[in-house]
Amino acid sequence: MTQVLLVEDDENKRSRITDYYCERFPRDAFTYADAMVTGLRAAREIRPDLIILDMTLPNYSISAAQGYNPMRPFGGRDFLRQLLRLDLVTKVVIVTQFETFGSPPNLVNLSGLDDELRREFDPVYLGSIYYHASKASWQAELSMYRETLKPESE
Repeated sequence: MTQVLLVEDDENKRSRITDYYCERFPRDAFTYADAMVTGLRAAREIRPDLIILDMTLPNYSISAAQGYNPMRPFGGRDFLRQLLRLDLVTKVVIVTQFETFGSPPNLVNLSGLDDELRREFDPVYLGSIYYHASKASWQAELSMYRETLKPESE
């Protein structure tokens, strides 16, 4: 069985991805986390075959956050670095609803960020998907990345 972890803080986006994914791949075991820390903890515990990762994440879950809990524009990149540091072998795809990240002079578009992540995190990083709630193209892209995984004996 393929283990999948979704790390996404936006409740609506998380729900849409979860509903689509679980309908399309009903045999996969699907877990989610809503922040960087809870996502890394879940990754260590379940050792997923695939992580579907948001790029802009808070450090802590909204329910656990006490006071200031800023969004990290490059939280997904930081998450990938932590995966490597923890020696967690998995595949990662970024699903984001933003086309640009950071702020001037460190502003980067999704295409540039995708190139950077491919160089820095090959072969863990599979690619990025631009998510838009009113379009279905993200679904086909997510399915394509999932189908690149070697099937496990079921």
